[in-house]
Amino acid sequence: MNRLKNLWPVLLLLVVVLYFALKACRRESPAPVREEGGAGNLPVEVFFTRSGEHPDRKLVSFIRSAKRYVHMAIFELELDGVVEALIDAKRRGLDVAVVMDDRMKRKWAAKRLKEAGIPVVFDNREPYMHNKFVVVDGKAVWSGSMNFKESSVFRNDNNAFIIYSPAVAQNYEKEFQEMFRDRLFGPESPRNTHCCFKVAGNYLENYFAPEDSIARRIVQLIRDAKRSVRFAAFSFTDDDIGKAIADAHRRGLKVVGVIEARSVRNKGSEYRRLRRAGVEVYKDGNPYIMHNKYIIIDDSIVITGSYNFSTSARKRNDENVVIFFTPSIAERYIDNFNRILREALSKMKR
Repeated sequence: MNRLKNLWPVLLLLVVVLYFALKACRRESPAPVREEGGAGNLPVEVFFTRSGEHPDRKLVSFIRSAKRYVHMAIFELELDGVVEALIDAKRRGLDVAVVMDDRMKRKWAAKRLKEAGIPVVFDNREPYMHNKFVVVDGKAVWSGSMNFKESSVFRNDNNAFIIYSPAVAQNYEKEFQEMFRDRLFGPESPRNTHCCFKVAGNYLENYFAPEDSIARRIVQLIRDAKRSVRFAAFSFTDDDIGKAIADAHRRGLKVVGVIEARSVRNKGSEYRRLRRAGVEVYKDGNPYIMHNKYIIIDDSIVITGSYNFSTSARKRNDENVVIFFTPSIAERYIDNFNRILREALSKMKR
């Protein structure tokens, strides 16, 4: 009996060690996972601007593929082809609805949509309705950093993607209806969407700001990084994310970043703080705008969307993020990052 009593502390220690060992071997999902489809390739298309991929044409084709409805939440809309595709969908009898930031109120695109009988709802707050997403038929969703205007497609650096997943599309649809039907934006938006999905066996996460505390999840993933962190940021003023990146550098990880040159002069920019910490971070070399907002972790995780790494995105704007845990998608973003990095280094030499 005494021998068994003496074994209890040893057994308890073994259980604790086993628990933490198993935990270390997998990335924790922050919530139950919603599964969809069997094992296979993740049904996602990724596009980059300034690459010859013509994401504007892809977007028009995506809208024209709709059979039942097109619901769009867009910060800036000036692409004639996209406006015409929406009007054509309305003529075909589809349910077409649009949410915009109120800065678009007097622009030609909003007027043409309303003249065609398409309902348009504006976010009239001072902060931005900064999303750039389109839901088609509850089956697929387009999102990313790209506004729907010529400069965003042909001059600025941006990324966009389509996820062919009813579960993820319906998550975005719920967010759309909060804005369109319920007129709830920013901090008023309830936390009622699902975060974690497994699509064709591939894990991904989807968050909306500010209700889902996106910055906290980003910081957690950076802290969990084992080998490398790369980032391309249009605006970077979030102290917590900046600190997590600086700490990753101190831990010996390979950390490289590119920040839009104009924004490094903004009050609160993390650029100088990161430089002082020894992080390899550069001003971008695009003579126009480097508008991406993505982070690549360990060559396998990509955080991307409309969400700038800023206090405004964290607390006030209406935003969205997708986190891909798929190496093949990370590879595409690494290729894009390397091009942006080469451009930044080339500018330094001139």
